[in-house]
Amino acid sequence: MSRRNAQRTGPNGQAQDETDDRASSRRSSHASGVSSSVGGRTGRSTAGSIASSVSSIVGVSSRSSGGMGPVPRVRLAPSKPGDPAAGNDSEDEEEEDAEDSADESDSQNDEEDVDSSDDGAAISGNRTTTHFEFLGPHGTVLVILLLPVTVFTLQVLCDPVRGYPPAEFYTHPLSVLRERITHAKVFSPLAYVVILGWHAAQAALHGFLPGNYKLGGPLPAPAPPGSRLEYKINALSCMVASYLALYALFAACGTAPFLWVADNMLPLAVASSTIALVYSALLYTLSHRVPADPRDPGPLLAAGGNSGYPYYDFWMGRELNPRLGGWFDLKYFCELRPGIIGWTVLNVCLAVKQHQNFGRLSEGMVLVMLFQGYYAFDALYNEEAILTTMDITTDGFGMMLCFGDLVWVPFTYSLQALYLAHNHTTLSGGAMLLIALLELFGIYIFRSANSEKDKFRTNPDHPDVAHLEYIDTARGTRLLTSGWWGLARHVNYFGDWLMALSWCLTTGFNSPIPYFYAVYFAILLMHREMRDETVCRVKYGADWDRYRAAVPYRFIPGVW
Repeated sequence: MSRRNAQRTGPNGQAQDETDDRASSRRSSHASGVSSSVGGRTGRSTAGSIASSVSSIVGVSSRSSGGMGPVPRVRLAPSKPGDPAAGNDSEDEEEEDAEDSADESDSQNDEEDVDSSDDGAAISGNRTTTHFEFLGPHGTVLVILLLPVTVFTLQVLCDPVRGYPPAEFYTHPLSVLRERITHAKVFSPLAYVVILGWHAAQAALHGFLPGNYKLGGPLPAPAPPGSRLEYKINALSCMVASYLALYALFAACGTAPFLWVADNMLPLAVASSTIALVYSALLYTLSHRVPADPRDPGPLLAAGGNSGYPYYDFWMGRELNPRLGGWFDLKYFCELRPGIIGWTVLNVCLAVKQHQNFGRLSEGMVLVMLFQGYYAFDALYNEEAILTTMDITTDGFGMMLCFGDLVWVPFTYSLQALYLAHNHTTLSGGAMLLIALLELFGIYIFRSANSEKDKFRTNPDHPDVAHLEYIDTARGTRLLTSGWWGLARHVNYFGDWLMALSWCLTTGFNSPIPYFYAVYFAILLMHREMRDETVCRVKYGADWDRYRAAVPYRFIPGVW
């Protein structure tokens, strides 16, 4: 869900964390937005048709296409240091903020890590899951229930007449919720049509619009050694086409369709939640399919979603890369398209609603549209970067990513615009300036830190990074201890969170609901940091202890 996508890795060495999430967000996180991405971020298309085996993966790099033409099936050649897709230790890409490498030999060693490492490798074969997250194999049921309830409750508490939430909610919460559920419009058949139509439209755009093809990281056994999946890069084109279609809709029908969306946020959220749960059930069921050919190893399963506990695997996702027809990657498609683009469309609809209610767009709404529009554009423009994130390389495609992409991102990331659509708020020129500076400061930290990391990894002799200090590890890699990464081990997370806070500040201080995102995102980043620390402590041993001593702060330099 919401983790943001950072710069793409290059051919040499290893990289630090590629946040999204969200996002991914976004996405990433994405994105998914719930576990690692959200920040992540995205939606699902025809997820019921996953019967295509991972053995039909495609594999030619940097190829342009005019649409859905035939593509080569499998690339079997092992990666070489000069390969544009080589040198990406997927675990390192996503989970090690301070690590880097200056030589090509480590790129070759990465191939060994993919197949043999037991220290949290990003991709692995169909091994049984032994490390559990999210309250463990039985406690995951609570997480599965909590997410839909949270989305539903947030939408229910947004009462355009009585408040966000109604004042009496603070003294009689259950009675307020009961009354709102009784009188609010919860279900709408048209909402299901709209959501499914949106998914289908984005799938068609992804399939038929031209795009470049890029290779992801090496796949683990039982895939052929050295094989990689090929991904079609055209998310930004899909967004442009979507907005051209919306303009045509506006020209033909005026503001009525946009106002309908703004007035039916709760039914749309319910429809999206229901559809996402159905998709998740289909994904889980079809991940157990048995190939007709005994030589076919069957679906490639995620290392973290093959525990044998149904609820846990349903949540984490069993199959690593479910595909349609051997090329339409469901997880990758949903990471940036229906959810991220859909989130911006919801914001537009809510801005139209505010204009209808108050006759103009407020200062806060303008800032929200600019800030979040930039966030989405940045994720789509740097689409290729998600190929090295945990969402793609590590996590299976289950409810965690499916619900996060389809529901969590569009319907929780749009809470600021939803609040502003029905509440007249004004910001002084000074307040607008301070909020804008906070957003820009967050962008500066996030981008500068990731740029420094990327330069050091790809060319440690670059004048901008040649002076940086580092620790040599027993693995033959380097851990940065100066520059941005000497200030805090996850300093890019801090920049990302400052951006999230600036979005919320545009709404003023009369309601806690718009601040849900900042609170949630802080919890998400802390959880992510704990995952990183666990992996790196095992992977580096005493070297990680040395690194922690040299860089004692986690997020905020000099504070924490």
